Amino acid sequence: MNAADPASEAPVYRPFALLAFAATLAVGTPIGGWMLAWLYWGAPAAPIAWVLLHANLQVFGFFATLIPGVAPHLFDRFTGHPIPRRPVTPWVLGLLAAALVLRVSGTWAAFPAPVLAAALLQAAAFLLFASWVRRVLDPPELSFLRRHLTASTGWLALACLGEAILRWRALNLGLAAPPLAAMRAVHAMGIFGGVLGWVLGVLLRAGPMFVPGWRVLPGTARAMPWALALGVLVTLVGETGAWRGATGTVLARLGEFLALGTVAVVAISGGAFRRAPGVLPMASRSAEESRIFRLAAVSAVGAVAGFAAAAVLAALGAHTHLVADAARHLATVGFLTSVVVALAFRLIPVLEMVALPWPGLRRVAFWALLGGMVLRTAELGAAYGAPAIAPLVPLSGVLVWIAVACVAANLGRAISAPRPDATSRGSARSSP
Repeated sequence: MNAADPASEAPVYRPFALLAFAATLAVGTPIGGWMLAWLYWGAPAAPIAWVLLHANLQVFGFFATLIPGVAPHLFDRFTGHPIPRRPVTPWVLGLLAAALVLRVSGTWAAFPAPVLAAALLQAAAFLLFASWVRRVLDPPELSFLRRHLTASTGWLALACLGEAILRWRALNLGLAAPPLAAMRAVHAMGIFGGVLGWVLGVLLRAGPMFVPGWRVLPGTARAMPWALALGVLVTLVGETGAWRGATGTVLARLGEFLALGTVAVVAISGGAFRRAPGVLPMASRSAEESRIFRLAAVSAVGAVAGFAAAAVLAALGAHTHLVADAARHLATVGFLTSVVVALAFRLIPVLEMVALPWPGLRRVAFWALLGGMVLRTAELGAAYGAPAIAPLVPLSGVLVWIAVACVAANLGRAISAPRPDATSRGSARSSP
């Protein structure tokens, strides 16, 4: 095996991707569907432990697990030379896989100790990964990106450590689960500081894969990690502080508004909604992937509006649970899942060096994501004047599952396809 040629070995991302897609397709998304069926179809109530499992699997088991798998391949292209993968990668993968097994089995058996251990294992995995990121992303021109991505990984580790502390306290008090508000703070660290930080950091350089003429101004890029951190901290203060009245809710929604507002600013300033007729096309950029990416940008803008409305309504004394829930799913499903789907469709041919097995599934994924977001947001209409919509809301989970399954199907088929030999790599391989 030629260590200087990353194409000569099996792609590092494979086991991470298989683990992440298995977590969301087999457990995470079905639990979300169960929760919607409980709310709108009269199904049995989802216990709080399963609600927390759903959130963790989607944030840490899906989005965050993909990051250490894809990062080495992206860093090869960012630095212009192959970077060392081992021995860190197997340890990170092993820790994340063990944490997934412990978390699911502990929740299934209603035994909190394995779930606590899972949080500690995840924290260890992300700390180890953060040290690797800081070490290998070494070119001076990438110093900002190195600091930002290391900090984003640190948010993931901090969120898992925070969860472990909360679960230890709950265990000592004989509680089945930590307080929901405190767990929302944990998930805010993971989503806004960790996953959004990584997605935006990667898009600073990889945005041209989806948008012609993509360019984020240096000042906007430098402000991005600080704005995300501010959003996380304000959300934490709102969710965990001993506030009277609606103050805590207002602060939490303002923090979410700041975090998603950062995403919207980067997407808009980068050119997600701007036509660039004079820009030469990029090889392998498809219209379907660009449409999915723009759907993600629209979802981010919609989430910003939702969190702003929730903050105003909370300040006026109104209940904001549904508005915040819809905005949160626009952020996680509409933006993050759409970005993952678009990025996966783009990278599978690059990393596997084969044509996308079923390219038509990109169109299916786009319409499934669009329909899922429309129906998921329709819960607002069901609550405020159009109750006939309510039975359709749970179908959003089915559509999102279909969109993710379209990627998983292409991934599985591409992995099982024979890899090209060394003489054909030059023509089969393209770089983002």
